[in-house]
Amino acid sequence: MLSSHKYVAWRKVRGWTCIRCGLCCVKYLVSLTLGEAMYFQVKYGPVVFRKNNRYYLFMKPDGSCIFLTRHNGIAFCTIYNERPIVCRLYPFYITRKPLDDDKNALYIFNEEKIYVYVDAVCPGVNRASNIKYIVDNIVKMWFKYQA
Repeated sequence: MLSSHKYVAWRKVRGWTCIRCGLCCVKYLVSLTLGEAMYFQVKYGPVVFRKNNRYYLFMKPDGSCIFLTRHNGIAFCTIYNERPIVCRLYPFYITRKPLDDDKNALYIFNEEKIYVYVDAVCPGVNRASNIKYIVDNIVKMWFKYQA
């Protein structure tokens, strides 16, 4: 079941915590960088496909990520420690150009303006009061992977 994102500026969100529902592993295709695609293909075999010059992880017949498993209703990623950057960042989306509501999405990091959004579709949004701490760490991670 592929779905659309519902991005909200980070300043309009109280916080986020993962509730291990696995919804993100079912609702969306997992996009990969070229390096990630090559790594997963070599390590796990034919788990990657290419579409419109982009790379993605294959899905199971039920539409979920091939690396998603469940135990007693709790979602687990079988490659958690090496999961793709898009999985590490979700439900956050960072861009150099605003989608909308640029004032509330603006984040300045090392004198560079970026825009941070949170996918309100994620059930973990607003389940904590930690948005500044989380965004600080997510932005640092995003910049690390931009290099």
